[in-house]
Amino acid sequence: MPWPIPSAKTIFERIATSIEEKLSRAVPNVDPAALSRAARSSHGMISLLERPVALEAREIHDHVAFYGRQYFPDTAEEEFVERHASIWGIQPRPAIAATGHIFVEGSGGTVIAAGTEFSTINGIIVKTTAAATICENGSVRIPVECTITGVAGNLGEGIAANTVEPFPAINRAIVAAPGLTGGAEAETWQELQTRVLQRIRQPPHGGASFDYKEWLSAKFDIRAVSVEPDWIGRGSVGLIVAMKDGNSGRPPSEDEIEAMLDYIGRPGSPSGVRPVTAHVVIVAATAKILPLRVRVRPFNTATKKAIEDAWAAFITTVGDENDDGNETAIGATIERSRVIEALSAAAGEYAHDLIEPAETITLEKTEYPVAGTVQFELPK
Repeated sequence: MPWPIPSAKTIFERIATSIEEKLSRAVPNVDPAALSRAARSSHGMISLLERPVALEAREIHDHVAFYGRQYFPDTAEEEFVERHASIWGIQPRPAIAATGHIFVEGSGGTVIAAGTEFSTINGIIVKTTAAATICENGSVRIPVECTITGVAGNLGEGIAANTVEPFPAINRAIVAAPGLTGGAEAETWQELQTRVLQRIRQPPHGGASFDYKEWLSAKFDIRAVSVEPDWIGRGSVGLIVAMKDGNSGRPPSEDEIEAMLDYIGRPGSPSGVRPVTAHVVIVAATAKILPLRVRVRPFNTATKKAIEDAWAAFITTVGDENDDGNETAIGATIERSRVIEALSAAAGEYAHDLIEPAETITLEKTEYPVAGTVQFELPK
């Protein structure tokens, strides 16, 4: 059962009661009113000693309670979550640098060495990860990696860049499609805590379906993973992957897929974390935009905004640890009643009529849900 933590006032009352009782026994003829004033009044001599003792005793209770919570990984806080993780051999995922390609135009035959730095117009510096030679037609596509980690390195295609050091043979450089992607902040301690609890509750099985999600989550900023056996034949495993993109998701880039394959283990390769006999294929998940059409009461700006927020928040919970009906958001089945329940919780909503979706949503095995536009109809 939970151990109650008394307030400082309660501790003071206990001390005062104890002192009154013991002094009344030691000095039977003492005036009870005077004794009470001495022990309880803010001006009483004994009370002046009791109050700081009560405050210190309360701090001791808080201290013991704090460390009591740290003993268990589900109630532990940041520093102690990392300690629990280290015991289980789980390392926090560091921040990830964005990767992609730049399109360079210049003199044909010019060699651009690996490690050449380019600065984009918004101040982000990227460096080439492989040497390249400008073709005779005057252009070349070069793989690059951002020199800083985190989401700040994610850039859209078409952004202009220039070499940090003078390079007269290069005329122009831009970020190639689909842009620089994959930059992510370091794993939060709450995310690490979730992985620790998952490791305790579901120990690795050397290649079970849930192992692949844990392996990828340890190195990449994963939104969802769906594991499909016999994807391209007997003994193959298809990993359908969606990456985090704020509160939504996005397909992984070609560079991210290659990095995942290197980490998981390429077919025929003895390296990687997957079982050596497994033929792993990584597939980019595709976004399925889900529209919503609804009549809401009261029909005002505040309620409509609350409905939009509730719809977007609901979609992010599909396939999470609290969704008993889906192991992952990819290929999920979304019951219409759950949508109604989510919208009913919107701030200010009194009642609503859900028009679309009109029935249960069943995603294809490679699709993950994205909240689409909310269309509002006037109440009848």
